[in-house]
Amino acid sequence: MENIKIKIQLHKNWIHDKGGEQLNVENEELSNMELFDENLNSAVFCNTKFINGVFRNVNLGGSSFFNCVFSSVNFENSYLRKCEFHQCRFQNCIFLESETTKAEFYDTSVEFCLFKNLKLGWSYFGNCIISGSNFQLVEVDGLIFSDCRFQNLDFKDLKFSKAYPVKINDCANIIAVEELKRQTKCTSA
Repeated sequence: MENIKIKIQLHKNWIHDKGGEQLNVENEELSNMELFDENLNSAVFCNTKFINGVFRNVNLGGSSFFNCVFSSVNFENSYLRKCEFHQCRFQNCIFLESETTKAEFYDTSVEFCLFKNLKLGWSYFGNCIISGSNFQLVEVDGLIFSDCRFQNLDFKDLKFSKAYPVKINDCANIIAVEELKRQTKCTSA
């Protein structure tokens, strides 16, 4: 764990043009890691396991994640705008009062997660499996699901846009929660 703290400090220096280097975490397991008020903008994570962690007020904007596992990780009031997730797995995670707009998820599974009071608009999910998850008070304008499979999802108080509807497999312009429920049941895993 001490190694990651050193890398984060070097990353802070890199962000502020004071030397250092971009955060690049590879082949690590980060258990019980709690990050508060950190700027990890543009970090890169490969083959990293995040187990029982908390990211509170953390800026991960523009970061890339490749083949990472997130298990019981809480993202609270964090910034994940324009993040990329490739072949990642989220299990029992909570996304609370965070911004995840324009994020991209490829070949990623999302299992038993809670998305609450979240900005998810303009994000893209390609070839993903999303199951057993709850979406509450989520902004979904311009959200795209392509070749995704869904199972046992719960939606409550979503915020849609008529001008920028949700699209599932390029077939539907969804502007109401009833339509979203119907479409996700039609493409279940």
